[in-house]
Amino acid sequence: MGKIFAIMSGKGGVGKSTIAAALAEYYARQGKSTVLVDGDTGLRCADLMLNAQNQVLYDLGDVIEKSCGMDQALVLVPDISNLCLLAAPQLMKPSDLKAKDVGRVVTRLAEEKDIVILDAPAGIGRGLKNLLGAAAEPVIVATPDDVSVRDAEKLGALLNERDEPHPGIVFNRADKALVRRGEMAPPRLLAQALDMPLLGIVPDSRSVYRALLRHQTVLSCGDEQVVHAVAILAKRLMGQEAELPVYASSPILRFFHRRGEEA
Repeated sequence: MGKIFAIMSGKGGVGKSTIAAALAEYYARQGKSTVLVDGDTGLRCADLMLNAQNQVLYDLGDVIEKSCGMDQALVLVPDISNLCLLAAPQLMKPSDLKAKDVGRVVTRLAEEKDIVILDAPAGIGRGLKNLLGAAAEPVIVATPDDVSVRDAEKLGALLNERDEPHPGIVFNRADKALVRRGEMAPPRLLAQALDMPLLGIVPDSRSVYRALLRHQTVLSCGDEQVVHAVAILAKRLMGQEAELPVYASSPILRFFHRRGEEA
């Protein structure tokens, strides 16, 4: 039985799908048979992130409705061996799918693949609930700001209420300079406040956005710090030892930052 990871976020715009696609690519390049399941019904994007939009003929909804076989719906991602994509239904609403049907598809994929990455829709609506109960390990993606942290806390509470596994958290777009000056809270402290294991810290990088504009993947963005951060996250998800980078505030820089604000 393969590992199943559900990549979630309490709000949109935090880079959840970007990290899901990056993880899927990383595992595939490590020789693991991997499938990325886009669970964002009506708002799919994983096909664009993997430059596979022209290969999609069938989707998750078609598999559930038995309009096609699983093999017909799985798209081989160009230029990345071992990676398949199961696209989200574009013309359905989340209410058109049932959690038990989605869970059955995910379980079947996990029986055939080493890694299944579920890119869940943002928020805590029906789309997310369709993916719960699929024996997935939940991973919450957030950015180190008050709004995103609050939404991550709410999502974590929902998972606990539904007796899902306790989630870990990944902080995306972290900025060491802002943390050192005291303008951004250290990811470790935020994870402790949320009572969630800190799984990864992905640095802020304009290279990632430029790569997406060029229809390139995150691992091809040219920023070695980002690529290394994805590798650390992927290893920690598999239970391997991988040390997280240190994001710590500087008392001296905090002092001068405060003095600058008071001036």
